[in-house]
Amino acid sequence: MQLKNKDVQKDVIRNLQSQINELTATRLLLEEEVEQLKKELVQKERFAAMIAHELRSPLTPIINYAQIIARPSQRRETVERGSQIIVSQAWRLARLAKDLLDVSRLSTGQFTLKCQDCNVVKIARDIVEQARPVAPLHKFAVELPEEPLQGFWDGDRLQQALGNLVDNAIKYSDDGTTITVKAWQEDGKVLVSVHNMGASIPRSQMDLLFRPFSRLQTAVAQDGTGLGLFITRSIVEAHKGVLRLEELPEGQGTTFVFELPL
Repeated sequence: MQLKNKDVQKDVIRNLQSQINELTATRLLLEEEVEQLKKELVQKERFAAMIAHELRSPLTPIINYAQIIARPSQRRETVERGSQIIVSQAWRLARLAKDLLDVSRLSTGQFTLKCQDCNVVKIARDIVEQARPVAPLHKFAVELPEEPLQGFWDGDRLQQALGNLVDNAIKYSDDGTTITVKAWQEDGKVLVSVHNMGASIPRSQMDLLFRPFSRLQTAVAQDGTGLGLFITRSIVEAHKGVLRLEELPEGQGTTFVFELPL
C-alpha cells in the first residue's frame, strides 16, 4: 500500500512538473511576443514620423511656388520655373504614395502589373526632366539611344522604379556632381543604369540595401522611408528582371542597374 502511494505521488509530481514546464514555455513565448509587439509599435511610430516628413518635403515647395506664381505681375520665367517645381514635386508625391500602397500589396500578394507596349527611352527622358527642377544644383547626363527601346512592360511601374533610383542618386550625392542615366539593349535584354558620384556603399551595409524601412548609415543623415530600393527591386523582379548594384572601385560613386527581358 505504501509503495502504491509513493507511485501515485511520483505521478502527481511528474504531472505537476510537466504543467510547470508547459506554463514556463508559454510564459517565455508570450514574453517574446510582447517584445516583438513593442518593437513593431516602435517601428510603426518611427515609420509614421518618416512618412510625415517625406510628405512635408515635397509639399513645402509646392505650396511656396504656388503662392509665388499666384501673385499678380510675376515674370514669365518665374511662373515657368515655379510650374516646373510644382509638377516635379507632385511626381515625387505620386511615387511616394505608390510606394506606400505597394508595400501593403506586396505583403498581401496583391501586387500586379498592367503591361503594354512602352518605350524605356521615353521613360528615362521624362524622369530626368522631372528631376532637374528638384535638384537644380546637380548636373544630369543622359546616354540614351535615338531609337526606342520598346517592350511589353508596365510603363507606370517602370517610371516609379527609375524615379526612385534617380531620387536616391540625388539624395546620396553632393550638389555640383553629375547623375548619369543610361539605357541600352544587350543579349535580348534592355538595361537601365543610374550612376551618382556619392560615396561607395560599404560591403557591411549591402544586406540593408533592399530591405524595407532600412536606410544606409552615411556621414550625413538622410531622410527617407527606406522603401525606394525595396519597391524598385520588387517592380523589376515582377517583370522577370534583375536589379543589382555594380561593384565599383572606392571613390567612383554608386551605380544601380536593372535588366528587363525582351
